[in-house]
Amino acid sequence: MTAFRTAQPLAWAFHRGTARRRSDNPQVLQPRPEPGREDPSAPWIRLPPSLRVAAPLTDLVRGRVSCRVFRDEPIGFAELATLLRSGYGVTGATDDSTLLDRAVPSGGGLYPLEVSLLVRSMDGLPAGIYHYVPLADGLERVRGEAVPAPLIRYLFLGQPWAAEAAVILVFSAVCRRSLGKYGDRGYRYLLLEAGHAAQNVVLTATGLGLGSVNLGGFFDDELSGLLRLDIESEIVLYGVAVGHPAPGNRNARRGLDRLTGG
Repeated sequence: MTAFRTAQPLAWAFHRGTARRRSDNPQVLQPRPEPGREDPSAPWIRLPPSLRVAAPLTDLVRGRVSCRVFRDEPIGFAELATLLRSGYGVTGATDDSTLLDRAVPSGGGLYPLEVSLLVRSMDGLPAGIYHYVPLADGLERVRGEAVPAPLIRYLFLGQPWAAEAAVILVFSAVCRRSLGKYGDRGYRYLLLEAGHAAQNVVLTATGLGLGSVNLGGFFDDELSGLLRLDIESEIVLYGVAVGHPAPGNRNARRGLDRLTGG
């Protein structure tokens, strides 16, 4: 068996470079949590009320399946609002509002993630690119025009279902928020947090009767440019495509023939 260190030297270097050792002297910096990225000059859209997802968690876990076959049908704006709040929203606050509760755990309570949206087909929200601002509970419009389907397929490494979904949620991270406290180890925490948020989204999508598929493959710099991110400080980590699933059973939704080209 080929050793991890030999087979994937870059991955090995990252893993060992961010490992904790007894001889380490961890940073003691305690940066104040930042409120998140916001552009006051951008057109503002307030989110509608969320929908209630009443299904038990066990049913959502069992019902979740990666969907690669979507119907060409818009999802509702309220459904999107529910996905965003469940994925990375504010869920409550202390009585004096000094501490906010959020939908996912975050190392040091620093919440380094940002959520961008590639909207293709949605009732109540024009196609385009948006940025979610959790603390203000709304969206900033980044680009007002639809992103062409061939460009979306290209950006996500030729995955056709990415261009056929109603919306793609893209999670990015402002690195200094975590790494300022945890050093290189903080990079691990960015990846973990993106996984927490994405899982919330896919389980909520399942409860709403929507299909979803996670997207880990994309051209980093080109996707960042489309979203107007500063690639020197904010990095794209993960995507989730959401839409109405095509009719059929779980295997039909998986679209395994699209993976094999059959």
